[in-house]
Amino acid sequence: MYKPILAAVAFTLTLGLTACSSEESEEGVDLEQAADNVEDMADDAADATGDAYEDTKDAVSDTAEEMGEAADDAADAVKEGYEDMTEE
Repeated sequence: MYKPILAAVAFTLTLGLTACSSEESEEGVDLEQAADNVEDMADDAADATGDAYEDTKDAVSDTAEEMGEAADDAADAVKEGYEDMTEE
């Protein structure tokens, strides 16, 4: 799940830095603009990572709840089976 996000961030960083280096003015590369671009991209990456974490946390919580319900159902089935077998 994280590999596509990291690949997208790395690709975006590469494109951003390339764009900054190709937009040279008479004085050279605008390092302040490059720093701003990197900061924006880092913020986007942090947001994407946070979103992925929340999605994963929600999925784990849902799975745990479903497993608990399945365990309860299995316990009920075992109890009923035992009661059926021990009835006279």
